[in-house]
Amino acid sequence: MPRVGEIIAGKYRLEKVAGEGGMGVVYAAEHLVLCQRVAVKVLLPSAAISELVVERFALEAQAAARIQSEHVARVMDAGSTSTGAPFLVMEYLEGCDLAELLKVEGPLPLADVADYLLQALEALAHAHAVGLVHRDIKPANLFLACRPDGGNILKMLDFGISKAVRATPAQKALTGHAVLGSPAYMSPEQLRNAKDIDARADIWSIGVVAYELLTGKTPFDGDGVGEIFAAILERDPAPVHTISTHPPRPVRLPPEISTIVATCLKRKPEDRWPDAAALARALKPFGTGAFAPAVERSEQVLSRARMLTAPEIATGSHLLPAAFVAPSERGSRDAVKSKVRSIQGLTVTRWAAAAAAALAVVALVGSVAALRTKEFATSHERVNEPRIPPPPAPRVGLSEAANEISKGVTEDGDRRVSLANDEPDASAVSEPPRFRRNLKAGSPTRPKFLNSRE
Repeated sequence: MPRVGEIIAGKYRLEKVAGEGGMGVVYAAEHLVLCQRVAVKVLLPSAAISELVVERFALEAQAAARIQSEHVARVMDAGSTSTGAPFLVMEYLEGCDLAELLKVEGPLPLADVADYLLQALEALAHAHAVGLVHRDIKPANLFLACRPDGGNILKMLDFGISKAVRATPAQKALTGHAVLGSPAYMSPEQLRNAKDIDARADIWSIGVVAYELLTGKTPFDGDGVGEIFAAILERDPAPVHTISTHPPRPVRLPPEISTIVATCLKRKPEDRWPDAAALARALKPFGTGAFAPAVERSEQVLSRARMLTAPEIATGSHLLPAAFVAPSERGSRDAVKSKVRSIQGLTVTRWAAAAAAALAVVALVGSVAALRTKEFATSHERVNEPRIPPPPAPRVGLSEAANEISKGVTEDGDRRVSLANDEPDASAVSEPPRFRRNLKAGSPTRPKFLNSRE
């Protein structure tokens, strides 16, 4: 293990030991480049010899990096020391976890418990939205950190045994071979098969944490792990509001809080709160109001996750976990599928209509082009055909022409032109009379009344 004062990765100087666990040691360190205090978690040599443990250690870094929430401890870097020990660099937190707070103060006030749980549920909403199940929710992994403004904020720690809902075969092998977690906080389905669990397993654990923070004791207890497991699988705990605390609670808990906690602890996952947002909505009236916006944020992040996963429901490539769907929504899953299919069908119809319109335009352009080609060919033939001169007009004397016009008779002799009404006959317009050319002027001789009309 590295010693205090040692520099690892060329930029982190270890200042002191901040905590120890069964898997590693946490140091308070300084980033030499940024002059920033950080926490460095180094895996113990006894644990580092196991490839499975090292992979879980890397999984913790990857899982925490995927979750974008202020209520999850941020992972900033990862690597190995000069001796090959894996390490993680996280934000440095000052404060205490809820297990230490419970040990010092005893059962906590309902308003404080509701505020802590609202923050924890927002962290879970973000984790569940990216498909991660924590699997180790307990007071020791809920850290009450001090903020720069003097207030407190709850941070969720230790995603080392988290499980991806849509895990790859390798991830399933990594997270499903053994019973992982803290026995008193594990759900019945987690005891039976750690691989086949979803977000509702974390809802169970939150219910156990709420029970313990309000009463000072866990709902399922025994002398050993076997008795604890038997209690989880077979025994129903006493309602929260009926348990006496030491020291005595100044105000008795309302029965409604017992109903909320009991719903978390239903053995069948489908009987529990469907997601973190629904549980947060139920707890909101019992808090101080300072963290009421966390309810809306939790609902929004889960709703967005459902919207992004909705097409996968229709195609069947990835099924949306039931824990992410409220009971009313579960009943309408078929309606969601049919709606998505109708949208897809509408898209196909629109594409078909667009294709038909494009074909119609192409056909129209082809018809116009063919017509133009035909017209060009016809005009070309007309240009090239031999021209036959018109038959010469019969020569009529000037006096005879004048006599015919004065009588209002055309050259065919049987159709008159209306001169009085100034309405020329159609036949007279279409077939104008021919006049003999004036040999002297070089232009045809025309009646005076036609010259005046022009």
